[in-house]
Amino acid sequence: MSTVTHAVSGQRAPLPHELAVEVVERKGVGHPDTLADGIAELASIRYSQHCLQEVGAVLHHNLDKVAILGGRAAFTDTDGVYDRPLRVVFGGRISTTFAGRALPVREILQQAALDQLRTALPGFDRVRVEVRHETTDSSKFPHWFAPRSLDDLPERPKARSNDTAYLVGSAPRTATETVVLLAEAWFRRFSWAGSDIKALAVRDSTTWTVTVCVPALAGHLISSAEFDDVVTAAASELTALLSQRLPGRVSVVCNTRGSRTGPLSGQYFTLSGSAVDYGEDGLVGRGNARTGVISGAHLAGNEATFGKNPAYHVGKVGGWLADEAARAVAAEFGPCRVALLWRNGAAYDSPASIEITTSGQVPPGAAEEVVRATLSRTDWMEGLLAGRYLPAVGSVEILLADLDRALR
Repeated sequence: MSTVTHAVSGQRAPLPHELAVEVVERKGVGHPDTLADGIAELASIRYSQHCLQEVGAVLHHNLDKVAILGGRAAFTDTDGVYDRPLRVVFGGRISTTFAGRALPVREILQQAALDQLRTALPGFDRVRVEVRHETTDSSKFPHWFAPRSLDDLPERPKARSNDTAYLVGSAPRTATETVVLLAEAWFRRFSWAGSDIKALAVRDSTTWTVTVCVPALAGHLISSAEFDDVVTAAASELTALLSQRLPGRVSVVCNTRGSRTGPLSGQYFTLSGSAVDYGEDGLVGRGNARTGVISGAHLAGNEATFGKNPAYHVGKVGGWLADEAARAVAAEFGPCRVALLWRNGAAYDSPASIEITTSGQVPPGAAEEVVRATLSRTDWMEGLLAGRYLPAVGSVEILLADLDRALR
């Protein structure tokens, strides 16, 4: 096992907050890709909870192959109606039986899809939805997805990495990351706003530019001019709020291709709150990382998280361990990055390499000791099944407090 520890004086990739220019994007909870992520994650959670209750362990499944195929709405000037349904397609592999007894897989997955869409789409009641099941229980191991007993689950009692993978955790969240989450939360406060909000923040030294794309939601506005007025007013309020906190110049711009003329439906106008109304598709793993944002400065690893098995899959368990390790190091020594590499079949407390980057000097071995203590933990299931990685809109008040802490 190799361990590399970098401090600020060493030759290493900078941490996100140290960059001269930092770019972060957030795809809101109603974005098609985020919808796919959320459905996959909630389906895995619901299935895992059912398995734990009925058989005492989480059975093998990977539901990280969910696709959202956009519907189609026929629009009038200020309203519309769905004439082609939004389709949720479940792919991946999942155990459908245990000890010869069938499990209600289709029912669990379908209800999870509907519940996540209802949570994420403020106009859910206007949407037609079809759920398609294309999962499989195929495997070269005959009892991997059809266990006869708990003895057919080799990850019990000690989970091991199911693949070779590189996972990275960073902590704490940077100010720029918090700003894009705050932008989404800020606009979601308004009844006229849909949930397919995309925010991109650029911090160039101490100049901040935040670009936000916000949809109108049917039933709340009557004209393009009114839409432009409310969007501009909300952006101005957010600019003023951020200017009170962020150093340097702040600019928030919204709907840069918008217009005050023509019918409201000619603008970014939705029935559901999302561009799925226009046939836009979404796939798991194409949007936000498990951090909730898209940031190249994280040097993130090669694993998506949503929908993967919380009992042992390295994309889920390894991500949780990397995140927890980074939080623990940051609590002791300040901003950091923790990168972990596991080989296929390795125990989670024995990664092939550990790389720790801190912003300040740390006593030799101290950060590694904190990371190794985290890797000895096996209590990830409770947090994962509580929805730690489920996409959600943050609280404006909490995010403002987070922003103040990030700027100290």
